[in-house]
Amino acid sequence: MDLQWNERQQALRAKYAQIGSQIDHSELHAGKQAFDQDTWDRLLEAGLWKIIVPAEYGGAGTDWWDFTAALEGLACSVRTPGILLSVIAQAGMVHALNLFGTEAQKKDYLGRILKGKLSATAIADPDTGTDVRSTSSVLTPGPNETFMLNGAKYNIAHAPVADFTLVVCKLDGHARDGISLILLDAGTKGLEVGDYDQKLGNLDLPTGPMKFTNIPLHYGDLLGIPGKGLRNLITFVSLGRLYYGLVSAWMIEPMLKEAMRYAQERQTFEVPVLEFQYVQKKLTDMRISAESAKWTAYGALQQLLSGAPEAGMTCSIAKLVGAEAITSGAIDLLKLYGTKGYHQGEVSTFLRDALAFCAVGGTEEMHRRNIISQMKRLEAKAAKEAAPVREERLLETA
Repeated sequence: MDLQWNERQQALRAKYAQIGSQIDHSELHAGKQAFDQDTWDRLLEAGLWKIIVPAEYGGAGTDWWDFTAALEGLACSVRTPGILLSVIAQAGMVHALNLFGTEAQKKDYLGRILKGKLSATAIADPDTGTDVRSTSSVLTPGPNETFMLNGAKYNIAHAPVADFTLVVCKLDGHARDGISLILLDAGTKGLEVGDYDQKLGNLDLPTGPMKFTNIPLHYGDLLGIPGKGLRNLITFVSLGRLYYGLVSAWMIEPMLKEAMRYAQERQTFEVPVLEFQYVQKKLTDMRISAESAKWTAYGALQQLLSGAPEAGMTCSIAKLVGAEAITSGAIDLLKLYGTKGYHQGEVSTFLRDALAFCAVGGTEEMHRRNIISQMKRLEAKAAKEAAPVREERLLETA
């Protein structure tokens, strides 16, 4: 694992940082809800998706570290995370197609992504949330490798504007297993897309619900084997989890830089407030949290790409550390700026958007449950692997 970007990656980082710095956030501060199509188009023109789409499907097929450098550049210069969350969602779809898509699916859907079409991933149910084993979205097998999909999803990023959607469902008759993944085109008969969600923040990330009523499907609409989709789902959503942690950390950078300048200029009792220990604590806490989130995310990516058994656990940790960094940092910024921060503008917008990280990519409770499950699994595996060694030693001493 190289702990610094090479020259190509540094150039990518600088290139996308420049794009991020050109985004006009004034309409978001004023409360306008709209997807940032202009920035999305600029990212497409800059070749962002070519980095991770294989050459045989029209991309450059570089690697995920190059993409991470580009994402980091974007994250360190934008002031609202909506476009970053869109990029992460789309990257997860590319990862899923690269790993589990058929040749036909890769040619079709990766081709659409290279044209700038938006994808969506429908995981959460209105009644059970992200507990996918309890999903009430059901896939019923029919004759001649056909299926019927019924159910509903909510809080789906890009749902109102997506060209296609990956739907998480389960085979009819299965209790908590049988998870399946379906690729569903916009405009499909029986697909109903609801109105835009009205949210506290992230107004440039359109989310909404979907309803599926007797949607006819065939075997080619499935991503992977029906009933065997849970492990595949975990594999590609783990990438998103570590990226949530990474962008959380880097979004703090420009805000922290401005806060340092403000604390030096703002005086109380003829002394810059930066000289007070309680202000120093807020600023140093932000720095410590951001650095912790960055390096946890880098480690998680290395583990994920190398197939390390603890990768899923570390990806959840990266998400939690990043979410804590950006939410606590945003609150400290509001306290530092006082009334000025509470007024409509960058700080209050940053706080509203940052709070989304409490839930985006899974709640803290969900990730802690995942972490403890992974801890148990890794411990059981280690005990199983150690058992033959102990038996061999006993035989040697008998």
